[in-house]
Formats: sequence, C-alpha cells, structure tokens
Amino acid sequence: NQAIINPALINKFDENDDFSFALNVGVFASDKDGMIDALDAAQEALDKLESNPAPSAADVTDANTKLSNMSGKIVQIDAGTSVLIGIPNKSLPVAFVIKGKASIGTEFTYDPTDAGRLAAIDAGVNCGGAGPVCTQDDLRSTLGACALGMAEAGLMFGYKVSNLELGATFKAQQIELYSYSERVANSDAADVIDEDQFKTSNSGFNVDLGATMRLGGNGQYVVAGTIENLIPQSFDGPNKQLNGVDTGIPTSYDMKPVLTAAVGYNNGWLKAEANMDLTERAGYDLLADTQFARVGLEFSAGRHLHLRTGYRVDTKDNVSSVITGGIGITPWDRFNIDLSGMIGEG
Repeated sequence: NQAIINPALINKFDENDDFSFALNVGVFASDKDGMIDALDAAQEALDKLESNPAPSAADVTDANTKLSNMSGKIVQIDAGTSVLIGIPNKSLPVAFVIKGKASIGTEFTYDPTDAGRLAAIDAGVNCGGAGPVCTQDDLRSTLGACALGMAEAGLMFGYKVSNLELGATFKAQQIELYSYSERVANSDAADVIDEDQFKTSNSGFNVDLGATMRLGGNGQYVVAGTIENLIPQSFDGPNKQLNGVDTGIPTSYDMKPVLTAAVGYNNGWLKAEANMDLTERAGYDLLADTQFARVGLEFSAGRHLHLRTGYRVDTKDNVSSVITGGIGITPWDRFNIDLSGMIGEG
C-alpha cells in the first residue's frame, strides 16, 4: 500500500505472501480563504437587493462590499485513486501500478463597474440605456477555473541489499490541462470539460525512485527518501480566457522533481513517522505551489487492527492544514481495509 508513495517499500513483505493488491481512493478540499462562506454571504446580499421593494443605499453598499471581498479567494479540490498489483519475491519484487489524480481550482474576480449595476438592481431599473430591468445576470465579475489531471501507468521494481531497500517505478503519463474564465452569470462547469479550446492533452514518461534504510538491532529505526518525477518536463496548456475570450496568453505546467525525506520508528505496536518535501510541488494556473510537512502515528493491536492519526501542513501556506484519523483492519490476514478522514481549517 505505502509502496505507491515510496517504491522501495515493495521489498517489505511476509514470507508466505505471493500476491498483493491495493486500492486507494481519496478526496481533499481546501477553502483556506473562506470563499464558500463569502459566496453565501454575497448571494444572500444580492437576493436581498432583488427582493427588497424599497431601494436602500445601505443594501447596495453591503452587497458591493461582500462581492468585492470575494475577489482573489480560491477554492481547491484534489482527488486521486491508485491501484497496485504486486508479485513479491526475494530476487526482484515487481508490481503493476495505475494512478490517477486531479486538482481543480476556482477563483472569483470582482469587476468594480458592478457597483453601478448593483445600484440598478436595487432600484429596479435597467443597467444603463434601453433594456430590461437589471438583474444578477448582468454582473460582470468573473469566475476563473483551472484543472490539472494526470493518469499514470507503470511497472515498479524493488531490490534489497542488507538493510538498504531500493525501488523504482517507470511510468507513462497522460496530462490534461484546463483553463477557463467567464462572467459568473454565464459560467458553466460542463463547458470547461466539453470545449477543446479550454484544454490540452499531453503525454510523457517519467521515473519515481525510493530508498529505505533500516537501522537498529531489529530494524526499528527507518530513514527514507523519494524522488517523484525524476525527469523535469514542461507541458503546454490552453491560453488564458477572460470572459470566455481567448487572451492569447498561454499557460504551462512545469513538472519538477519532488524530493521527500522521512524518518520513522516501529516497535511492532507503535509506528511513528515524519516526512517533509525538500522541494516544492509545482502548481498550475490558479493552483499554487505547495510544499508539505507531515507527521503520523499508528497504534497496532497485533496484525489485525491499526489506529492512525496524523497532521499535514503546507509550509508555503497555500492550502489548508489538516488533521487525519483512520482505522485499518486485516481480516484473516488475507487483505487490508483502510478507512480514513480528515478535518482542517477550511
């Protein structure tokens, strides 16, 4: 299971193991800037303008303030899944690995000219010149969205020399990049996926490396390191959009190697680990760069029940810090079921 993160861990298996299958699915959402709460407050103020029969300058000011307060706030959602099918053996452990992940970011940008439109909505008149009564559909503020999707398939190999374990994953990659911006009244998330002009598809090849050294009389101390995406690459994305119009300004995703170092301790019933990204994880478009530090504890009651807790923080302070908790069970020593959840600051 953990070999998905560090391929060197494919070397660790029991004597009677002859097959391994692992499936992981996870979703993480970050609203560090409080955009969702700000959106609810702004929508409530806008609805009040449209439904209030008595025009109010205070209501216009309130709606304008709440709308402008949303500007620059970002919501990010990450989702991923992985499958590992392994064949343990002492000479050369091997596994087939499939991974998929997607990161989606949305950002609201306030248009100052909407102040006049808010006043027109409140007064029940048109937005200037001839036309119907001004409504929320006439607002010019925009919602930008971007997405980075990646699918990987590859072979993982392990090799062990004394207390040093090595591993490598050779993988083919498919990278999908999306970038889109439209007036809030016109935005439709489905358009981002369906319209080819808002996305590009790229393919590549890369390598993940891992190493683990076990120290102490019983190998209870562990020092490890990984390099994710050893080969630096740059992929072209679609041009930036503004109100649904192509600006001619290209986007790009720079895939950089991510180095992570870890230390751990395991005495059979207690497992403790701390790891940290030594280099940043590149973002794309609205998705900011991140660099994580993590600590975790696992308490085991024999081989069949495990309780876990952990904490993760982005040292660049671009996404929410989270506390995690989980449980793992191993019925009849044949398969593992792991369930976990997380809670954070936003």
